[in-house]
Amino acid sequence: MAGQGKKTSAERRRELQAQRRAAAAAAARKRRMRMIAGFTAVVLAGGAIVGAVIGLQQLFDDDATDVAAEATPTPSPTPEPAPEGFANCTYTPDGSPASKEIDPPKSLAVAKGKFTAQLMVNNKPVVMELDAAKAPCAVNNFVHLAKNKYFDNTECHRELNSPGTYVLQCGDPDATGRGGPGWSFPDENLAGATYEAGVVAMANAGPNTNGSQFFMMFKDSDFQPNYVPFGKIVSGLDVLTEIAKAGTKVNPDTGANDAPKNKVKLNKVTITKEPKAAAPSPSPKASSTPRATSSPKATSTPKATSTP
Repeated sequence: MAGQGKKTSAERRRELQAQRRAAAAAAARKRRMRMIAGFTAVVLAGGAIVGAVIGLQQLFDDDATDVAAEATPTPSPTPEPAPEGFANCTYTPDGSPASKEIDPPKSLAVAKGKFTAQLMVNNKPVVMELDAAKAPCAVNNFVHLAKNKYFDNTECHRELNSPGTYVLQCGDPDATGRGGPGWSFPDENLAGATYEAGVVAMANAGPNTNGSQFFMMFKDSDFQPNYVPFGKIVSGLDVLTEIAKAGTKVNPDTGANDAPKNKVKLNKVTITKEPKAAAPSPSPKASSTPRATSSPKATSTPKATSTP
């Protein structure tokens, strides 16, 4: 009986191994719990960070949307097509002082038929036909200036009289080559343009800088098609050739030998005939264009308006 309370060595080994396995299992459970707790903390913290990042991103996205909405300009309304027989023209202030105080022309121009203009040059008539079908904006501009007496009692300040260039240039009330109405308009009718005797074309200071100055060819001239032709002399070309016979002199403003030797006065310009055109309804007017007013000339940065 005494032997019943004693354990054999084999039993003691099995018991010890069971204790060790239990201890190892407990330790493993603790390690797993620590990993889960840590992972949960990271997830929770990460979720807060991610949420914050998402919130900031949404905030910036909203701000960017607002800024983009403010920065995006409202598209300008597309002009309505001009009625048949008319053309839409643009006369834009060019930043230069006007030689004479005058409003810009209406933006809707007659685009068919021909006008007739009579120029009194040194009190002798020169008659021109102005082709509204081919150069409606230039003709509209010239007719407007003529009707408002812009050209009256001014000088034709420039003459080119050498092989290939035979020109009398007018339309600057200041007679310096730098004067103008205070606005400009784009080129037109340049494709295939030629400059034979009698052609009337716009002078300019580069592409799309047409204003009030124009020139008349008294002989065939070899220009590149850079100057808007808008009319032709039908009588009085001999008045110009007679002026040209006197030759040229040095222009005191430019130092170039391109001023008429004798003074050439443009006494008066009259529109004597207009094409019949049905009145459009409504008639857009360039009312948004500021009025060009006379002011002292900025001689330090003159605008040169010329031919080749």
